[in-house]
Formats: sequence, structure tokens, C-alpha cells
Amino acid sequence: MRKILFLIIGVFLIASTNEKYLEYTNKLVTYNFELKNIDKIKSPFYKIKKPIFLNNKKINKNIKKIIHISLLSVFNDTAYIKIDEYMGDELINTYKKWVKKNDKIKNCRVENIYSDKIVIKCGKKQLIKKLNVKSLRIRIGQ
Repeated sequence: MRKILFLIIGVFLIASTNEKYLEYTNKLVTYNFELKNIDKIKSPFYKIKKPIFLNNKKINKNIKKIIHISLLSVFNDTAYIKIDEYMGDELINTYKKWVKKNDKIKNCRVENIYSDKIVIKCGKKQLIKKLNVKSLRIRIGQ
């Protein structure tokens, strides 16, 4: 009988301590705790963006102006192109314009215009921009 009595008392003591831990875990799981200074809480992956000063000569050496040219359409020996200007990896300016043969695009010159492509000469290099035309090709006889 004593053993059963000690067992019952032991179970009640263990159960009372487990209830505290169960309440704490329940509060954590269901988020029943008070948040203070919520405006000062940052995400764990939050990174402070460092300002880039363009006046610094060391940074200016690494940043280059890049121009992307894409051909949109060709009509009557004139081409409609889209020009994207990037400073480093940031887009600065985007514009579209019509060009003819021997027109200048920044430091490049339009050398030739075909029905589906345009040839641009930049110094000693030649750029060939093609139209993005989707044509339906059906294979017969399979």
C-alpha cells in the first residue's frame, strides 16, 4: 500500500512540474508572448546598405557604363532599337529610337540593315542583332 501511495504522490509531483513546462512551450508555440519595441526588430537576414560615393576615385574605376542594344523591328531600311544604359548593374536610362544606315549610337555606328538583322560596328568589333521572330515550323512525314 505504501508503494502505491508513494507512486501516486510522485506522479502528482512530476505532473505539476510538467504543467509549467507545458504552459511555457504552449506560449512559445502559439506566440502568446508580448512584443516590445516592435519597430526596432530587424529580420535576421537584414543587411545595412552601404552608401556608394561616386566622388571616390577608387569606386569610379570599378563602375562602368554599359549599353545594351536590342532590335525591335525593321521597316524600309530603318531599324527600331531599344537602348538600355547601365551604371554597374543598375539601370539608369531606357529609350527607343529609329536608326538608319551610318547613324551613330553612342560610340558605335550602324553599318548595315537587313530584313531580319542589323550590323553595328563598334571600333574593330561588329555586333549583329537579330529580330526575335517566332516562326512555326511543322515537320511533315513522321
